[in-house]
Amino acid sequence: MLTLVGKILPSKIRQLGLEKDLEFKKLSDEWEKIIARALDEKFQNKTRPLRMNNKFLTVRCRNSVWANEFQMKESLVLKAVKNRFKALALEKIKFLI
Repeated sequence: MLTLVGKILPSKIRQLGLEKDLEFKKLSDEWEKIIARALDEKFQNKTRPLRMNNKFLTVRCRNSVWANEFQMKESLVLKAVKNRFKALALEKIKFLI
C-alpha cells in the first residue's frame, strides 16, 4: 500500500499545482538552518518567510533594524536559498517589518 501512495502522491501534487506550496513549506521549515549557514547563528530567530509570489520571497523581520541588516545581506541569503531550493527559481527577497 505504501508503495502505491508513494507513486501516486507526486503526480497528484503536480496535477493540483502544489509543488511550489510544498517547496515553500520545506523552505519555511529549514529557514533558520539556511540563515545560520548563510550568515551566522546570531541572525537566527529574527525573520520568518511569509509567502512566495512568482519569483519573489517575502520575509517578515523582527524590526526595521533587522530588516535593514537582512536587506544588505540579501544576496547571501538568496544564494543559500537558491542552492537548497532550485525548484523555487527565486530572483529576489523582500524583507518587511
